[in-house]
Amino acid sequence: MGGESHRGGVAEPDRSAVEAVRAVLDARVPAQARVVVAVSGGPDSTALLALTAAARPDLLLVVAHVRHGLRNDAADARVARDHATRLGLPLAQRDVTVDRNAAEGPEAAARAARYEALVDVAAGAGAGWVLFGHTADDQAETVLLNLARGSGVRGLAGMAVERRQGPVRVVRPLLGLRRAAVRLIPARGGLPVAVDPTNVDPDQRRARVRAEVLPALGRLSGGAGRAEGHGDPVPALTRLARLARDDAEALDEIAERSARRLLVRWGPARALALAPLAQLPRAVAGRVVRVMLAEVRGRGDGMSAESVWAVLGLRAGGALHVHGGVWVTSGGGWLAALPAGEAELVERPLRLPGRTPLPELAGAVLAGGAEAGRGPDAVLPFGGRVPLPGRVPAGADLVVRARRAGDRLPSAGGWTSVADLLARSGVPRAVRGLVPVVARPDGDVCWVAGVGSAAGSADAVPVRLTRG
Repeated sequence: MGGESHRGGVAEPDRSAVEAVRAVLDARVPAQARVVVAVSGGPDSTALLALTAAARPDLLLVVAHVRHGLRNDAADARVARDHATRLGLPLAQRDVTVDRNAAEGPEAAARAARYEALVDVAAGAGAGWVLFGHTADDQAETVLLNLARGSGVRGLAGMAVERRQGPVRVVRPLLGLRRAAVRLIPARGGLPVAVDPTNVDPDQRRARVRAEVLPALGRLSGGAGRAEGHGDPVPALTRLARLARDDAEALDEIAERSARRLLVRWGPARALALAPLAQLPRAVAGRVVRVMLAEVRGRGDGMSAESVWAVLGLRAGGALHVHGGVWVTSGGGWLAALPAGEAELVERPLRLPGRTPLPELAGAVLAGGAEAGRGPDAVLPFGGRVPLPGRVPAGADLVVRARRAGDRLPSAGGWTSVADLLARSGVPRAVRGLVPVVARPDGDVCWVAGVGSAAGSADAVPVRLTRG
């Protein structure tokens, strides 16, 4: 999709606004980059498109418009199309379906659908950036909405000027500009805009914040208009967002370092030892848990604080399912997380002698031969003993698989179940299906990685688990 053709502009654009947008984009978007501009047809996104075209004429712009079907938005689509035509830019329109009864509410569901559609537009256009027209006033409203939900520091930080959304970067070039100044751009340039009635709908939370909460705060705040009893709370709220973002980023950095030190990775599973986790400040520990859950889910967005604190508060022996498809257990001194419904190790013949790859664990079982005998059986990262050596019968047809109900190994008192051995060794319940077991096809267990070995005959050969 091309954006090289001639593009118009706004009549005598406000140079300070153009420079503000240029400063944001120059710091984040390289020359000649292909960029998607989200245009709803309203005054803010109209100003964003005009200012971006004026500030960075080198960029290859694509106008994107999303129709969510929550109201009659034909006028919005027409305005977005007119702007693309006027500037000689390609237009990508996406229609999305929004669940009006979504648990998070139709506003949040529409927002999530819109972001997903815009990421899809960017992927189709070969663009690495999507621009949104949020202003400082939007930031203040977002802070108040998050505050009303009982958000933590991250919520009080509001919206970031730049953040990653899947494979693209979301950038908000107008976040430092006031809404009134932004809306002068299309008004002075004679540009058509669409009017969204939900902006003044009292049933919408953001509209109530705009009409009720901000004016009430203005009567408490200082600054402009104080003598008349009508201060402007937006500067104070945006300052709060900047301060909260500084704190949140510092805590996130500490948590990332802690996660690198503490997080154990075992195939698709992730685990945290409870003892060192308990030594961390609660704000950091919660973020470390969030890193664990995000790695298992494959994404970090859409995870509630309630889910994180529920995981952190799990008692030994407890388990829960976290929204987004994660199963978490606590036990043996570990918190462990696994994708819900995750398959256990696939059963496969043991190569004897040889190397049996276990792609689920990015490892292999070595049996027989010099390589298998060079070291002890691997200790599981969650615990486990070190049988010296691990051994299996040389002349048998064996398989590598996950444990099964009823699996057992011989012990001094007769037999011990594999499940009990794994539990005593501190292997978390969520991970036990990912511990390799070597057994005969009839089910008799010969060896359990890191836990025990049954073979004692003279023809037994060494076996061990290796990673990487």
